[in-house]
Amino acid sequence: MVPPGAAPPVALSLEEASAAKRALALLKYRAVCICNTIRYPRVQQAIDAGATTVEEVARVTGCTTGECAGERCKPVILEMLRRASGGVRS
Repeated sequence: MVPPGAAPPVALSLEEASAAKRALALLKYRAVCICNTIRYPRVQQAIDAGATTVEEVARVTGCTTGECAGERCKPVILEMLRRASGGVRS
């Protein structure tokens, strides 16, 4: 049963489902912080554990402390936080 106001589930073709599964598998290799080689799962763990700001993620993971001082990873972290909470405080 679909909750009121929610979109009904969409059936994916086998090709679409395979592509989605591949994309999820590749996330574990995606570097969020290139300077410190911190990957997506580590940042997601911090968010899942309650980090709600870039500063909290940085404190737990070490992101934003590299040579670029967060120029590359901060936008990625902000997007991850936005997806996790629907709103972000920086």
